[in-house]
Amino acid sequence: MDQRTRIERKFEKEKIIERDIPDLNKYISHPNVLAILGVRRCGKSTLAETLLRGRNFGYVNFDDDRLAGIKLEDLSRIEKAIYELFGEVEYFLLDEIHNVDGWELFVNRLREEGKKVVVTGSNSKLLSGELATALTGRHIDFTLYPFSFLEYLRFKGIKVEMSNDVYTTTSETNIKRELENYMKIGGFPEALKISEDMVFSIFSDIVYKDVVSRLKIKRMELFKLFAVNLLKYYSNEVSLSKLSKTLKVSINTVEEWFHGLVNSYAVITSERYTQKPREAMVSPKKIYVVDPSFISSIALDSSVGRTMENLVALRLAMRGEKLFYIKGSNYEVDFLTHGTAIQVTYASGKDEVPRREIDGLNNVRAKERIVISWDYEDVVNKVKFIPIWKFLLHP
Repeated sequence: MDQRTRIERKFEKEKIIERDIPDLNKYISHPNVLAILGVRRCGKSTLAETLLRGRNFGYVNFDDDRLAGIKLEDLSRIEKAIYELFGEVEYFLLDEIHNVDGWELFVNRLREEGKKVVVTGSNSKLLSGELATALTGRHIDFTLYPFSFLEYLRFKGIKVEMSNDVYTTTSETNIKRELENYMKIGGFPEALKISEDMVFSIFSDIVYKDVVSRLKIKRMELFKLFAVNLLKYYSNEVSLSKLSKTLKVSINTVEEWFHGLVNSYAVITSERYTQKPREAMVSPKKIYVVDPSFISSIALDSSVGRTMENLVALRLAMRGEKLFYIKGSNYEVDFLTHGTAIQVTYASGKDEVPRREIDGLNNVRAKERIVISWDYEDVVNKVKFIPIWKFLLHP
C-alpha cells in the first residue's frame, strides 16, 4: 500500500512528460509479458506506471529494502496480498523483479492464468535471457533510455517554433544553446529535477548494484577504476586486452566486467561491419555511453566532436537500430544503418569538413550518404549535410 501511495504522490507532485516511444499498449491488450528494460533510473518505472494508469493493477517494487532476501516461494503470498488489497486485478506491474531468483516461473504462471504483466529491470542478460527461456517467445522486450534531446526540451518546457517547416531564428538559437547544456547535463530525469550531482549517484548505483553485486566482484575499487577508464574510450574502439595489461587483470576478468557494464546498459556497443564472420568476431567494438552526462561528469571529457558522435549513436539506438561501423585499410565510416552511411564531424561550414569524412563515404556502397555537422546544412555531390540539432529533433 505504501508503494502504491508513492506512485500517486509522484503523479501529483512531479513533472511527468510524454516519452517518444512506440505505443506499448498493444503488447498488453491480451495476456502477455512486457519487459521494459534500460539503465537504472532512466524512467522505466514511471513509463510502466503511466502505461497502467487508470487501470486496476497490482504493483510491487522489489528494489524496496523491506523486500530484501525474498524468495520464489514468497511470491505467491505477495500475489495473495495484492488480491486482498486491490481485488481481482487484471494487470501486474513488477519493478526490478529479477532481484528474486526464479522470478520468471512466477511471471509465466501469471500469464498462463490470463494476467497481463509488465516487468522492469536494469539488466539485459537477466531479463531477456531468463524470460526467453521460461516464456519461449511469449513476451516483448522494450529498451528505454534517458531523455533524448527532444524529450529534454519538452521537460524544460522549451517549444520548438517552426514556420512553413522552417525553424524560426529565435527557436534555432535557443535549441543550439540548450543542446550545449544537454551535452553536459544529459537526460537522466533525476539530474534534471534535482541536481547535476545526481549523475555521480546514478553511476555509483549502476557500478555497485547492477554489476558488482550481480557478478560478486570482490575487487570493487579496481572494477570502478576499470569502469571509469572504459567510459573514456567513448566513440572509439576499445581493446580489452590493452585494458587487461594496464590494470594487470586477466583478460577473462576484463571481458566479464565489460559484459557486466554492457548488460547494465551503462555502455552500448557498435560492431565492425564486414562480410567475413571471423573478422567481425575478432574486431574490437566501438563503445558509446548511455548518457552524455557520463562523458562530462565521469569521464571528465569535453570533446565536442566525440560527444556529437555519441549522441548520434544514442539516437540510432533509441530508434531500435543495431549499430555498425566500417573500417577499411585507409578509411572509416562512423555508422552504417539500413543502407545509410553516416559520418559525424564538428564542422560549421563546408571548408571545415575534413576530406577524410567524404572519402570514407565514397568508399561505401550506400543508398544515402549523410554527414552530421555542428551547424552546416547542404547537399553536395549527393552527400547530405545535416546539423546535429536537426538530426536529434527528427521524430
